[in-house]
Amino acid sequence: MRLELVIIIFLLFLNIPVYKVLFRVFFADNDDYNETVRHTFTPNIISLFRGEYWKDRLNTARLQFFIMICVGIVVLEYLVLTKIIDIFR
Repeated sequence: MRLELVIIIFLLFLNIPVYKVLFRVFFADNDDYNETVRHTFTPNIISLFRGEYWKDRLNTARLQFFIMICVGIVVLEYLVLTKIIDIFR
C-alpha cells in the first residue's frame, strides 16, 4: 500500500508542467480562472437572476473537465506504471 501512495504522490508532482499547459488551454488567464471558480460556487438560481446562467453552466463544465483531465492523466499513468513494475517483479 505504501508503494502505491508514493507512486501517486510522485506522479502528482511530476505532472505539474502538464497541469500548467492544460491550465493555459482551458483558461485565458488567472482572472478567467477566478471567474470560473466564482461561477462554479455560485448557485444556478442566482446566476439565472443575474442573467449569467449559461455562462455559469459553461464555466462550471470547463472547470470540471479541467479537473477530470488532470485526475485522469494521473490515473492512467499510475495504471501503466504499476503494470510496468509488475512485469519487472
